[in-house]
Amino acid sequence: MTLRVSLTPCWILHRRAWRESSVILDALTRDHGRISLVARGARRPRSSWRGLTEPFRALQASFSLRGEMGTLTGLEAGDGSPKLQGLALWCGFYVNELLIRLLPRQEPAPELFDAYTGLLPKLADPEHRAPALRRFEMAVLYETGVAPDLTRDAKTGEPVAAGGWYRLVDETGPVRTSGPGPESWEGQVFLALAGGQIGSKAVGKPGLQRDARKIMGRLLAFHLGDKPLYTRKLLDREES
Repeated sequence: MTLRVSLTPCWILHRRAWRESSVILDALTRDHGRISLVARGARRPRSSWRGLTEPFRALQASFSLRGEMGTLTGLEAGDGSPKLQGLALWCGFYVNELLIRLLPRQEPAPELFDAYTGLLPKLADPEHRAPALRRFEMAVLYETGVAPDLTRDAKTGEPVAAGGWYRLVDETGPVRTSGPGPESWEGQVFLALAGGQIGSKAVGKPGLQRDARKIMGRLLAFHLGDKPLYTRKLLDREES
């Protein structure tokens, strides 16, 4: 059965050349999740799609979908395309790579689509970039059903104490330790991640952003397996 969709909100996550004049797109749609599409003739000089099949452009896409690969049949510019440069652009590429690796194809994820749409403008703001990335990373783990409960001790079931110290068991969550250590973090960081409060003035502990980045890096690495994200390596050096 062929699914035909007309002008649905869409973001391009990745594109690669295919044959002489076409491209294959990884796209994120609000109602149909992550999909792969062939855009036939998109690289021809006179193609009406030329310049549109790029990441970080708000789009309205029409396509037919049968099996794992669909065909793009229409594409129009939407509203609200962010302007990403420098580190913000690399953060955008990181988010796109993360979605391609972890988000299954053709599973509707409207809340994650909306979160992605809201995230992109924040990447251009140095003050809000890192907190927005942490919230989005957690949203991806929740959407894919692999987020551990960061509000409870994975061993005892007791609520995580903001002032306590915990190590991270990647697949199950925080486990209380006797005190600070190279692989332990304060409970406040886990609670802030779970509650989407990273960056909140109410949770302003010095070093919290750094600790949150390390925790999320551990969680994501566990689910990505032995093939780390290329863009993550760059951000580990550059992200503020």
